[in-house]
Amino acid sequence: MTIVPLRKVSLLGMLEDKEAVLDAAQAFGGLHLIPLRNAQKELEAVPSGTGREAMNALRWLMDCPAPRRVITRDGGFDVQAVITAAGENRRALRQAEDEKAALLKRIADVGRWGEFAFPDVEELGGYRLWFYEVPLGQESRLKPAGLTVETVYRDRRTAFMVVLSPQEPPASAMPVPRVHIGAHALSALETQLEAVEIRLDDLWMQRRDLSKWRMLLAGNLARARDSAARRRAALETAEVGRIFVMQAWARADQVEEIERLAARLGIAAHVEKPGGDDAPPTLLENAPGLAAGENLVEFYQTPGYRGWDPSAIVYVSFIVFFGMIMTDAGYGLLLLALLFAFRGRFSGSPTSRRMLVMGYWLALSTTVFGVLTGSYFGVEPKAGTVFARLNLVDLANVDAMMKVTVGIGVLHLVIANLVSAWHGRGTVGRLPPLGWCLVALGGLTAYLAGGTGVIADLGIAGIGLGLGVVAVFASDRPVSSLRGLGARVAAGLMGLARVVNIFSDVLSYMRLFALGLAAASLAATINAQAGQLVHAVPGVGVLLALVVLVAGHAINMGLGLIAGTVHGLRLNVIEFFNWGMSEEGRPFRPFRKEETRL
Repeated sequence: MTIVPLRKVSLLGMLEDKEAVLDAAQAFGGLHLIPLRNAQKELEAVPSGTGREAMNALRWLMDCPAPRRVITRDGGFDVQAVITAAGENRRALRQAEDEKAALLKRIADVGRWGEFAFPDVEELGGYRLWFYEVPLGQESRLKPAGLTVETVYRDRRTAFMVVLSPQEPPASAMPVPRVHIGAHALSALETQLEAVEIRLDDLWMQRRDLSKWRMLLAGNLARARDSAARRRAALETAEVGRIFVMQAWARADQVEEIERLAARLGIAAHVEKPGGDDAPPTLLENAPGLAAGENLVEFYQTPGYRGWDPSAIVYVSFIVFFGMIMTDAGYGLLLLALLFAFRGRFSGSPTSRRMLVMGYWLALSTTVFGVLTGSYFGVEPKAGTVFARLNLVDLANVDAMMKVTVGIGVLHLVIANLVSAWHGRGTVGRLPPLGWCLVALGGLTAYLAGGTGVIADLGIAGIGLGLGVVAVFASDRPVSSLRGLGARVAAGLMGLARVVNIFSDVLSYMRLFALGLAAASLAATINAQAGQLVHAVPGVGVLLALVVLVAGHAINMGLGLIAGTVHGLRLNVIEFFNWGMSEEGRPFRPFRKEETRL
């Protein structure tokens, strides 16, 4: 786990060579550009065919359920025409689907009244027909009060009534709201539905036909975005007379390659180490097996360039915490099987492959903790079996589990403070984290010892010593006057205020036990309910029990996945980062060409 060392590279060349240098730098793909001047807003307009409409059009064609074979070479490809056609197709198809849904609703309402045609209002002397479906038993609530009411049909549950009135009857006159029949007969509505369905078929065929352009459209978008990035880069370079200057951050191990590139382009390259006033971006680099930790870390916060890379620690601890929360061997094995069955869906990008590997580890962790706690879809192994002997953790032992989770919390925060002290600068950066380590370990020792005895006294002494270190070294301001002494004391008191934080943060790790116990208890309850159904309803009870088992364990597994992800990450990015990360950085974004994958 490391933060890649960077160097500041300055490229100087003749103004007429600027475009060639930008093209070469983008093709090289390893430079994080440093803006030397602000790009003008009017020149940053989205290029034609690359805006939101283009992205929506591409997504619409890519998501086509039965796409056509792609066209990869066509000199007559008109990107704007395809974008326009795809956008119109998308709007028309959604409009037609809305029309179909409305017609189906209207046909369902009218169909209960049968086929009929409305007479003209003049034929009825200005009167109108108002339709009501009144549940049987509520007819006594009618208050006609001069209205003409006729029951035209009655089934086992509903009386179909028509009211003849110039205006809609007041709400108090009828026990239910009126039914909106509309002005069209049932046969006319069915004719309209048929026309809409034919139009839908045509629109789906048009969408499928447009999908043949998706490769060229995606390539056009990538080229246009590359062009926009080059235009922005050109605006952010400095120009002095006939000379341009472009600055960027680059990996230290790529300096020689950059110098060879500059020599080939006939420009000058100046390389220097980051200065004290520089704020380089952060580029994380880990072994392939731990690379997913970078995604977990950057999901919340990118560490500063002069900080340290917590990816490996976060990766391992997240896997452990996830397994403790899910804590069921059956769920773990099922998750492992599902990931293996759908592994092809994770082959599209390096990030997807990282997530797949991490998913395997999460499933394995869930399985291991499930074996240790003796939970297999909520079923405990029989006594005397191998699985029963592997049941080493009793979730029902609240006192023991609290000690285990508190110990895990202390260990996690001690690691954060130790690494922070290792990478700290000066006594202020190194000694206070060590003091908090003493406080956390002393508190754990006193807690495990029950608060009494020699061992507990040693723990309390460790707390006192740690707080003393924090108070004394919270500031490095020299004490040369009464004012300096007051400032030093105030800084020490402010530093000691974090004792509340470390106490609450350690207690936060008890969620590992609470969530694991809740998941195991819910799984056992689901099994118990299914067993009761089998005996309560002979025959059909077996089917009902199967439904309860499948639905119940699916819900419990889904809740476990959410809890394991949210709380497993939370303990890392909030509690752990709070004690281990001192500064936030910005990610390394290389200036490079985009690659299109379908």
